[in-house]
Amino acid sequence: MTRSERAMQVIAAANNRQTLTYGHLAEHLEFEGAGVFAQILGCIMNYCAEKDLPPLTCLVVNQTTGLPSQGLTTIANLPRDREAVYNHNWFAMHPVQISEFEPYA
Repeated sequence: MTRSERAMQVIAAANNRQTLTYGHLAEHLEFEGAGVFAQILGCIMNYCAEKDLPPLTCLVVNQTTGLPSQGLTTIANLPRDREAVYNHNWFAMHPVQISEFEPYA
């Protein structure tokens, strides 16, 4: 699967008010380790920033710290941003297409 296709898989967590650890996400996506998400989450981070959407990337955290990666620069205030993601009506939007992530891959 491409980075854009993997990015689409991460979006489902927002609707469920779910936080995922990197390890949990790696397991679900059948990756060999959790250190492979920088480019996938980067697609999501940049898409959300450009479209003025809440930062979906704040839902993926380190199991030990409970925090997202330091490289995710669009997260200003984790509790506030996470609630903004959970409270955003994602179903009111036109469904994101895989091709929309491709410029950010």
